[in-house]
Amino acid sequence: MPNRSDPIADARAARAVADIARAHAAELSRRGLSAAYSEVAVQLAAEIEDHLQALPAAALAARGRIPEHAELLADAAATAQAVRGAVLRVTRGPDGRTAAHAFGLGDPFSTRQPQHVLRALERIVSAASQHANIATDAGIINDDLHTMRDLAEELRKLPGAGSPLTDEAEALQRAQSALRAYFDLVGAKATIAFAADPESRKALLSALPRADERRHLRRSADAAPAA
Repeated sequence: MPNRSDPIADARAARAVADIARAHAAELSRRGLSAAYSEVAVQLAAEIEDHLQALPAAALAARGRIPEHAELLADAAATAQAVRGAVLRVTRGPDGRTAAHAFGLGDPFSTRQPQHVLRALERIVSAASQHANIATDAGIINDDLHTMRDLAEELRKLPGAGSPLTDEAEALQRAQSALRAYFDLVGAKATIAFAADPESRKALLSALPRADERRHLRRSADAAPAA
């Protein structure tokens, strides 16, 4: 079963899945998966290959990690955004301006730019020790700070951190996201369509890329649960 992280692997899997789906078009069509879905999937596979060809050499070197980069950025941005919102709520008024500034409120912040997100996380972690009362009022606990430090450390490793995604990289992400939706749909329909045909079900499901979930632990690996 291929890993659903490499766009090239996804493109190859799309063609393999589409071939199997065509061979069982009648059964799948009765379950709402028409042949048109597979035709679009094959087109998306070709688009992914075209986008990869157009990406600069540095991006090609990291092409297998692009989806993980997007997921990491989204995870980190959501975390920073939530904390910034909480800090804003407890620092309203002139007395809170200094603390709000220390937490990075007022800095440029685009959830699509790794450098903005990284800076936001760093400012929050730093300010939390300087303004412990504000951090407490905002509901920021040690586990949150640990998570933000981990996210910041991962963001620093991204190639080209701080630069917005190119048009080709964004198009690549859109095409791969669409393929993932196709894979999920095929998996759901195949489970029903081949309920009485385990061999066909196994063949189709085994061709689908595996979806690896990202998990950011909110506690250190050696932290023991409270007794």
